[in-house]
Parts: sequence; structure tokens; C-alpha cells
Amino acid sequence: MKKNIFKLTTLCSFLLAGFIYRENNSISKTYIDYNSDKVPYNFEGFKILQISDLHNKLFGKNQKRLLKKIIQETPDIIVITGDIYYSYTHKIKNSLIFLKQISKLYPVYFVTGNHEQRDKNWEKHSKIIKSFGIKIIDNKMEKLRKKNDFIQIYGLKDPSFYDKKTRYIIFEEKLKHIKKYIDEDKLAILLSHRPEKFEIYVENKVDLVFSGHAHGGQVRLFGKGLLTPGEGFFPKYTGGIYKKSDTTMILSRGLGRTIFTVRLFNKPDIVVTTLHTKK
Repeated sequence: MKKNIFKLTTLCSFLLAGFIYRENNSISKTYIDYNSDKVPYNFEGFKILQISDLHNKLFGKNQKRLLKKIIQETPDIIVITGDIYYSYTHKIKNSLIFLKQISKLYPVYFVTGNHEQRDKNWEKHSKIIKSFGIKIIDNKMEKLRKKNDFIQIYGLKDPSFYDKKTRYIIFEEKLKHIKKYIDEDKLAILLSHRPEKFEIYVENKVDLVFSGHAHGGQVRLFGKGLLTPGEGFFPKYTGGIYKKSDTTMILSRGLGRTIFTVRLFNKPDIVVTTLHTKK
């Protein structure tokens, strides 16, 4: 009897370990279609692949598995919404390996997250990232052109870089300032690490936001996340698509981990968004 119990316990332990490993190392894909009359004709079918919260996680030797998943989608651009650095181990090497390789294949746009703010060597690391040809668009705007058409992409530096007492005031002021230079007749895409500031994006009439930070709620039950860094327990924003007024937010569940080492029912996630002209 005891031997049978031991065997059963051992089997269950192996099955549980295998499940947890798969949950934390299998890469899932979320597909979203974004329709707007602000999408120019020449950007019909334009594909944006989002990476978020990599946190120095390794997916195969030299990030081979992650790169393969991305290449399968043939994106037009890559957007990275912060937290490539992992402040709990103070490491970034695996993320830099990924960035160097992906930048050879696609245009890449990047904004900082709160973990970059904790990186004491961020100035050095940001220079390395820029040397790959990646554009860090913290509080900056770029135009993406196809033939005679263009769309706009702009980013917000993570508010953790500002003084704690005024960081969210400055965060919104930076958004308002960049918006002055936006052509409102053309699609403008915002990259911002913070999904919990969705109402600020709505109030400032942002068209489309790509965000991260929430890690899908770390543990997902019945399609809802349990805990996020920005909202605590039972958060409102954990992953997927959110719409209000004329603003749409696409929220990645991220690839890496936060202070909690385990993701459950919440596999690492990349998001593939295709733009469509509303007819």
C-alpha cells in the first residue's frame, strides 16, 4: 500500500512539474485585428508583433524558440513595451541576445518599463540597444511611411523614472506634449508600459495603445488574472483588448516572470496585431 502511494505521489509530482514547466516555457500567440478609418490604404494588412516583459528569460539557445515563433508571423515591425531587464537578478544578457538578433530582421521600436529604471547600468545598456538600430522612443514620435501614406508611432517613458510625488502628473504632461505633434487624421500608435493608466489614454484621445507590465495577472482563472504589479489583487487590466470611446488598448501578457517565479494557466505570450482600413 505504501509503495503504491509513493509511486502515485511520485507520478503526480512529475506530472505537476511537467505542467508548470510547460506553462512557463511554451509560447502562445494572441491574434488581434484592429479596424479604423484612420488606417491608410497602403497600411491595410500591416502586421505589428508585440513583445513585452521578457525579463531576461531564455527561450532556447540564443533565443532560438522565440525567434522562430516571431519569424513565422512575418511582421512588418516589432514593438517592445518595456521590462527586458530583470531587476531581481540584475541581468539583461539574454534580452540583449534577443534584441541583437531580432533587430537584424525587422524594424524595432522600444519603450522603457519600471525594471529599466532599476537598472543601474541602463545608460550603458540603452546605448547598446541603440547600436543594434533599435529605436527607443521614450517621449518621442516617429512616422512609418509606405508609399505616399504614413502612420505615427510614439512612446512614453515609464513614470518610475520621475519623482515619486509627481510622476503621474509628468507622465500625462509628456503625453499631452507629444500629442501636439500628432496628425489626428492619421493613425497614431502609443507604446506605454502601464495599462493601469488606460483612463489617461482615453482622456487624451489616444487611438491605439500597446502595453505590458501586468504579466496576465500571473495566475489566470476563468480567463481573468489574479494579481498585477500596477493594480494588486483582482485587477481590471491583465491581457487582451480593451476599448473605450475612440481608444483601444492591446495588452500583452508578457513573456517573463515577475517576483513570483511561476505562471499558471498563463503561458508566455506574444501579440500579433493586423491593421485594417475600415470600409
